[in-house]
Amino acid sequence: MDRRALAVLAAAESWDRPISHRTQSESGGQASKYKAPAAKLLSCCIRESRPAYPDSTLLENFWQNFRECHTGFRMNIQRLDTLPGSVPQEESVRVLFQDINRDNVNFTPIFEMADELFTHLGIAFQNPGGPKLGGGTPYSVSEFVSKNTDELVREAAQQGFGMRKQEVLKALSFKRDGNKCILTGSPFYPMDPDGVDPILSHIIPDSIHNKPHTLECIGMLAGTKVWDIVVKNLNEIGNVMNLQWDAQAAYRDIRCAIQANVMDDGKIIYTFRKLLREDSLGPGCIQLRHGDAISFGSGQAEELGSGPSPVLCNLQYVVARILCMSGAAEVIAQLKYDADDSDIPYTELASTDFINILTAKLLLNSGQVLY
Repeated sequence: MDRRALAVLAAAESWDRPISHRTQSESGGQASKYKAPAAKLLSCCIRESRPAYPDSTLLENFWQNFRECHTGFRMNIQRLDTLPGSVPQEESVRVLFQDINRDNVNFTPIFEMADELFTHLGIAFQNPGGPKLGGGTPYSVSEFVSKNTDELVREAAQQGFGMRKQEVLKALSFKRDGNKCILTGSPFYPMDPDGVDPILSHIIPDSIHNKPHTLECIGMLAGTKVWDIVVKNLNEIGNVMNLQWDAQAAYRDIRCAIQANVMDDGKIIYTFRKLLREDSLGPGCIQLRHGDAISFGSGQAEELGSGPSPVLCNLQYVVARILCMSGAAEVIAQLKYDADDSDIPYTELASTDFINILTAKLLLNSGQVLY
């Protein structure tokens, strides 16, 4: 049924989208410049989730929401199930809308599903909230790195999501991956007096630990097994790496990703993936091309593993592909840029903060978000 869903969504890209209740102006008026590609976002979610995550329930949720759009869809979806797989996509759409006037269909459940994914998955991943741990003072870095690995592991097990836990994770990342940025090769300060400041970077934003809707979206996209791994490892060494500031910004802004493949012998191969301009180095100071290997695990602590969790790396890569291919990444980037007009730095905004700021701006301009 994934091909049927993709056929319907391809046709839906030309349909009118109901106004979002979250950002609609009561007085009506001119439309906002913000346009989130709802049908395209759902298409990309379905296309990316099915091969990567057999336990994904996203497709089932799509059809369940579609049934709610019109009473006639229940029977027509059953008819779709009986069609051979070779039926052209146009025929699938025709069967789905047989005896149904599209003008009488309320597509709100489908577009609300897109709203949820855009807000709680897209914005949450591309706009991670929570504390940003920079280089710190030379004393703080040296203090933690000087401790042995066992001591750091014990301390990490006792800490919550505070700054001290992040310092411990940064030190463990040094122990596992060495004293150079794994994406640029630049040495870190203070180990090298001429080095760059290390920034602790999370594969999956650790700020989602208190965002149940984001965790629900992850479970729907990737299944309960992946959801469980995410929850257990958000604040652990398997979800972090040390990067220099511009490499960290490129990763945070969904301009690049890391793919992990587990070989038959258990060895993990990490591969650099660019989301734009795959034929060139970068972005920024990153000295890698799309498809180049990434050398994690060059430190002296084999007990910490050979790198971050493959499950977490691949989840971030899938979400990054969805956001970039659907165009949602551009919309979120524009929201982040325009959020600079507010009194809250965009790097500290949570998903709900973005929506509240956007809503206020649109209401002031009698605008609305279109999908």
